[in-house]
Amino acid sequence: MAEPETREPELREPELRQPKTREPDLSGPDTREPDTREPDTRQRILVRAGIAAAAATLLFGIAVIALNLTVFSPSGFVTTYLETLGERDVADALAMPGVDLPGSMTKDSAAAALLKPESLASITDITTTNDVDLGNGVHRITARYLLSGAQSESRRASSQFLVRDAGASYLFFNQWSFATSPVASLQVRVANGASATAGTSLLTANDLGADVEAFSAVADFPVLVPGLVVLSHESAYLTGIVAPVLVDTPGQNLTATVAAAPNTAFIAAVTTGIRSFLDACATSTSLFPPGCPFSRQVSDRIVGSPAWSITAYPPIGILSGAESWILAQSSGTAQIRVDVRSLFDGSVTTLDESVPFRVDYRIMLASDGTITFGAR
Repeated sequence: MAEPETREPELREPELRQPKTREPDLSGPDTREPDTREPDTRQRILVRAGIAAAAATLLFGIAVIALNLTVFSPSGFVTTYLETLGERDVADALAMPGVDLPGSMTKDSAAAALLKPESLASITDITTTNDVDLGNGVHRITARYLLSGAQSESRRASSQFLVRDAGASYLFFNQWSFATSPVASLQVRVANGASATAGTSLLTANDLGADVEAFSAVADFPVLVPGLVVLSHESAYLTGIVAPVLVDTPGQNLTATVAAAPNTAFIAAVTTGIRSFLDACATSTSLFPPGCPFSRQVSDRIVGSPAWSITAYPPIGILSGAESWILAQSSGTAQIRVDVRSLFDGSVTTLDESVPFRVDYRIMLASDGTITFGAR
């Protein structure tokens, strides 16, 4: 039998396999705890969060509605204006929407003298009593208040204001503007002078558009509504009756007159001046003292110099004239004493008699207080 064929085993090179590599985990170790909550628990949390958000939205909506019914309402807008004006904050009052002065006037213009804080009355006890919707975004607001001005003057009054819708701010809050500017006009007339006082503020001749020595003045001024303008006059020689002017209607045109009158100091100064003038006349040695209200005609020849004296001074009264003060006509008495020689027989006698006279002069009172007299 043949022997079986034997084969040598094949030698294979071992297969080299590359080890598998992992990408580096850059997220760090996972520290989260496994979510062990049940699905219904997570659902309850989401529901609660939704309810809280809805409640917050509801509360915000309620707040917006409440503010739009109060602070941001037409009545709230008018109340804010009145409170601002009542605090004499002219700049902020003029800055409110719809508060417009005539032309290009500002609070610093010469014609805006009655907009000075010292000219204004305070405003308190403010209440809005009526809000009428007129349509097209326009409301008529009625407000009541107490005005307290200078010289202890006060008035309770009410005003009506027209305001209109001016859109919204921050998408939610209503804004308003005056449909009719709350401004009125007051014409101030000054008689017997060229200055006056409004509240505690002086209206000078320049404010009134007059010469400083003028005997009268008149000017128009804008006034914020409402207002209580207390006009008067007070100076060294003059005083004026207090004239309170209530301004309660936007757009109205008012007129007020301040009439200055002589005070006791003026009467005393004029009395002294007239007596000094008459005394100076009495020093004359003429039968006709020049510029004086008394004289004596003598047909005979005088011997020596006449001697004058004042035996009764005229009472002094001061009246208002067209262009100056005038002295009320009154009578006085002078005494003349002089020797006269008769042209008939040459005898000498003494003329000693009373001479009545009248005074009738203009009185010029200068801005510096100087008093002078002149013929009428």
